[in-house]
Amino acid sequence: MNRHSRLPSTVGVSARAALLTTALVVAAAPCQDAARRPDRGPPRIHSVCDISQEFTFYMDGRFHTQYLQGVARDARNWGSLQRLDLSNVNLLVLTGGDPHIPYTDAAIAHLDEYVRGGGALLLMADGSDPMPPGTVVAEYFGARLTTTRATRPLRGGPRDGAEPLGDGDITLRRGNVLAIADGWQALVMDAADRPLLASRRVGTGTVLIGSRGLFGERPDAKDPINATWVTPLLVEAATRKEIDPRRHHESTWVEHERQLGPLTLEFQDGTAPFAERIAGEYTAVRPHLVAITGVEPAPGMIKRLLILPTGGGGFSSGERIAIGAFWGDYPEHRYPMVELIGHEAGHSWVLPYPEPLWNEPIATWLGIQVGRRLGMPEAQQTLDRQIRLGRRHDPDYTKVDPLADDAPRDLVWGKSFFVFEELERRFAQDPAEPTAMQRYFRTKRALLAPGRGRYSMDDCVGVWSRAVGTDLFPWFRSLAFDVDASRTDLRPD
Repeated sequence: MNRHSRLPSTVGVSARAALLTTALVVAAAPCQDAARRPDRGPPRIHSVCDISQEFTFYMDGRFHTQYLQGVARDARNWGSLQRLDLSNVNLLVLTGGDPHIPYTDAAIAHLDEYVRGGGALLLMADGSDPMPPGTVVAEYFGARLTTTRATRPLRGGPRDGAEPLGDGDITLRRGNVLAIADGWQALVMDAADRPLLASRRVGTGTVLIGSRGLFGERPDAKDPINATWVTPLLVEAATRKEIDPRRHHESTWVEHERQLGPLTLEFQDGTAPFAERIAGEYTAVRPHLVAITGVEPAPGMIKRLLILPTGGGGFSSGERIAIGAFWGDYPEHRYPMVELIGHEAGHSWVLPYPEPLWNEPIATWLGIQVGRRLGMPEAQQTLDRQIRLGRRHDPDYTKVDPLADDAPRDLVWGKSFFVFEELERRFAQDPAEPTAMQRYFRTKRALLAPGRGRYSMDDCVGVWSRAVGTDLFPWFRSLAFDVDASRTDLRPD
């Protein structure tokens, strides 16, 4: 699974994509600051982190890692919020949501019934202009998000029968204050005594609303800010509702499927208006990927296309690709979506042996080539821009080893694109003959037997050498790649 975010200077897909194991399992290490369960029995908290209103990798497991590890059994909600079974859930975590998918009246009614029945609801959101969809959740329960920036220092507000939160140690990355009505209790306040986190009892349950900046955000789960008091607060609120810990609550998948030939399209109510159009884009992109690589996807790959409620990118687990419905301001702008689909689908061409070093760059390069073939000028602009950015670190691409741990990100991507373009140029043949990239993919499929343990950069250059019939190790070394034919069994013929 690959995470993507926008390049700083292009509509293309980011180099910071992190290879993960699956779209449904988070492998992040437990946070040392998170509270631990004092006994070995089943947890008394069943939490759900919602990613139906806006998909983020942070909500896809990292919130649980930072604040609930060891005290709660967590699940995700991928499907429509109003359809979520909350009968055996006592903590539901929401974000402000994506403007393309408002919280529906049915979802609000569902939340109200859940809270009045004893459940705890945490909404992490900040006011903005325009306001995020989550503002209707806050206002329904009698609070309001604002655009007023909080001022430091922060302090814990008075709590009935309990010590103020934070013990004077409250971190805020950035955030705005709340406006709260009677019945709310301010738990964290800024220097002007304005609330940033507040709670209210509703029925027998609890609503908590807080600035997004009071909580972590990093997809690597390395910023568990305020965990020492956030975790006990959530435990206190959630355990007011008894759940059956012996009856597992499961992650809820999107509720709609549509069969489009061999492809299963997956979506929920909120992404339904975008689903078929994006599937049409994939249908248009796929034959170009076959033409560029000269092969079909690896066996068993790209069986499912999931539409994500986000403009933040997508991921691939091989068999399933997931595409952000609003990436690059789609459908107003088409090229970024074409490139993203080409990128995510491209991972299914390189598997089962991901490319070393340039697994993400080669996927984006494939997406760029699709855009080129479709006559989109943004494709060439994206390619040229990244090669130019790489040259800032290595003007002639002969000095900096892209395999080095401290190699700049722009250098890695720019040099990768440069290599692909140069190989295509240097080994161009008659148009009726396979291109260099086609020969590479075909040779890689032929040489790499199932069960191979690794695929290194030395192996990769060996495959390229056999593909084009030339020992490329000297050329790669002239570009400062630390590669050596003696370290691979795939030596040039």
